[in-house]
Amino acid sequence: MKCKNCDNKVDGNFCANCGQNSKVDKLNLPNFITEISDSVFQLNRGLFFTIKELFTRPGHAIRDFIQGKRKEYFKPIAFVLTLSTIYFLVSQISDSPTLIDDFLNGASDGASDTEKGKDSITKFPIVNWLSNNYAYTTLLLIPIFSLASFISFLGLGKNYLENIVINSYITGQQAIFYSLFMVIGAFFDINDYTVLPAVIISVLFNFWSYIQFFSNTKKGLVIIRLFLTYFIFNVLFFILIMAITIPFLNN
Repeated sequence: MKCKNCDNKVDGNFCANCGQNSKVDKLNLPNFITEISDSVFQLNRGLFFTIKELFTRPGHAIRDFIQGKRKEYFKPIAFVLTLSTIYFLVSQISDSPTLIDDFLNGASDGASDTEKGKDSITKFPIVNWLSNNYAYTTLLLIPIFSLASFISFLGLGKNYLENIVINSYITGQQAIFYSLFMVIGAFFDINDYTVLPAVIISVLFNFWSYIQFFSNTKKGLVIIRLFLTYFIFNVLFFILIMAITIPFLNN
């Protein structure tokens, strides 16, 4: 048997070369729950290595993790929570709205237009909570985006939980881009001009990551499927916002 992390020959339960457990299986619900549990108690493992890998070879790095090379990588749920929290703290220090603030404001305004004219985000307690808890909101949105990507990439051999892993790593890395542009915007007092570049770079990073991850699929097909993912996600997200805001409009 070979270690899935370093390819060293393994005779027992753990690799003598790198120490990884020799029993690394395809991601499913039981071992995914274990990964979440591990992420809570192993927050000091591999953060900077993971960031470096995602900056230089994002799709390949995520594929390595899914295929079993997990010892050196920061766990996906901890990764997105940690970096999303940092982004939220940067927004508080710089007194700048997060992208989710802008997104939620736009969606809730769209919902309120149908009834009573435009309302601020503070009219809706649930939406306000989502805005004030960026890291958890991000964590809640990942399963929705992953459902969209799972549907869009059906037939390419990745299950729903593997899609969650892919999008957790990408979303966490995107939070770094948002944070950097927010710091630049606050420093030069040009916040209004840094949001669009941050979004563009983050979306391009997403495409780059998916193209690398599905390197055995034609790039054009990956791009089309990812556009479909964004479309499905926006539909699902708008339905969600409508569902949680309309009851308040009727009161």
